[in-house]
Amino acid sequence: MKVMQEKYSIGEVAAMLEVSTRTLRFYDEKGLVKPAYIEENGYRFYEKEQIRQIELIIYLKELGFSLKQIKLLIQDERGGQSLDLLLEQQYRENKQKINELNKRQKQIENLQKINFLPATLTNISDITNIMRKEKNLTALRSRLLVWGGLLTLFEIAGIGTAVYLYQMKMTTILVIEVVALIAIVFATAWGLSRYYYEQVEYVCPNCGDVFIPSFLTFNFSPHTPKFRKLTCPKCGKKLYCLEICRD
Repeated sequence: MKVMQEKYSIGEVAAMLEVSTRTLRFYDEKGLVKPAYIEENGYRFYEKEQIRQIELIIYLKELGFSLKQIKLLIQDERGGQSLDLLLEQQYRENKQKINELNKRQKQIENLQKINFLPATLTNISDITNIMRKEKNLTALRSRLLVWGGLLTLFEIAGIGTAVYLYQMKMTTILVIEVVALIAIVFATAWGLSRYYYEQVEYVCPNCGDVFIPSFLTFNFSPHTPKFRKLTCPKCGKKLYCLEICRD
């Protein structure tokens, strides 16, 4: 087992911890970690305690702490308690940054999916326009999810009422309730579908034409969350066309 030396020069510490000597001098200037002593010729030497402090600083920096936070922690007599609070704060900040990065990654993924449509991306303004429409489409889908959830709750309530009427043998009222429930559900579903249809349009991946299919074609065409298989009215090819919001 290798025994640690009693003292290390600044160059040895820098090599050991894989940092630069400039970084160690900076830590000294900022009052984070000072050498154990400095000889008359200006050579700096560190001992075990200072090396452990530098290791702690490096580790906390990797976790995202600022040097200001690290200095407060080192100087605080209640270091353990302060570290818990700082870790909790840093965890929340990192979580927020991760969420922001995930959001940006999603936007990049969306742009990459659009990039295979060269006919639609002739300049930067075209890209910006499609990304803006993509954002509007996301908001539109969120609204429809809320309405869809409310419709589902209404259906569940209606089914529960029907079961109760059946158990009470209230046949006439049951029939009226079921017919009314079916009519309301179908009418609401049709209305939501129509509303969504009137908010979107499609980009042909072959010629870049932007078009709106018929409502019937819109409802019965195969589709994914971002594309719908349609026949372009301009080039006549049936392809999966990009769905975007209308202006």
